[in-house]
Amino acid sequence: MVDNDDSAEALNRYRGFFLPARDALLWMSLLQFAKVFDRDPRTASLRNLLNAAKTNQAQLAPSSTTEELNNIGQEIDNKQEILERLQRVRSQRIAHHDAIKSGDSSVLYGEVRQLVEDIKSMYNKLRCGHDGVTTSFDRLARDAERHTFELIQIMRDERTRAIQRMREINTSGD
Repeated sequence: MVDNDDSAEALNRYRGFFLPARDALLWMSLLQFAKVFDRDPRTASLRNLLNAAKTNQAQLAPSSTTEELNNIGQEIDNKQEILERLQRVRSQRIAHHDAIKSGDSSVLYGEVRQLVEDIKSMYNKLRCGHDGVTTSFDRLARDAERHTFELIQIMRDERTRAIQRMREINTSGD
C-alpha cells in the first residue's frame, strides 16, 4: 500500500508486475499468519513456543511470571475467530482452489493490521521473558519502505532517461 500520489503513479505504471507481486505477498502473508498459531508440534509457532516456555519456564522464560505467560496464552485464544477464518482462507482459497467453501472466510484489512500488531506484541512479550530483549519491527518496516522507495526511484529515473532518449532521437531526426 502506498500513501502518496507519486508512488501510486509509479506502481500503477508497472502494475503488470506490482499487482501480481502484491497479490502474491498478500496470500503468502495470510498463509504465514495462520502458521504463527499452528498447533502442529513440528511448527515453531507462537503457540508452541509459549507452550514450551510454560513447560520449562526456568530455562526458556526466566524473566516471565506464570501469570504473564498465561496472559499471552489468553491473547492467543482471543484471536481464535480470526484464526479460524484465516485457516479457511488458507484451505479454501490459497492452498486448495478446488475445496468446497464453507464458513466465513472473509478477512478484512483492518483485522489483519490489528493481528500483525498483536503478533508483534505477543512475540515481544515472550521474547522479553526469555532474554529481556525485544525486536524492533518498526526498523524492519522502515528498511522495507526505504528499499521500496529506492526501487520506485530507480523506475522514475529510468522513465526520465527513456523520455530524454526519445526527445534526443526526435530532435536529431529533424
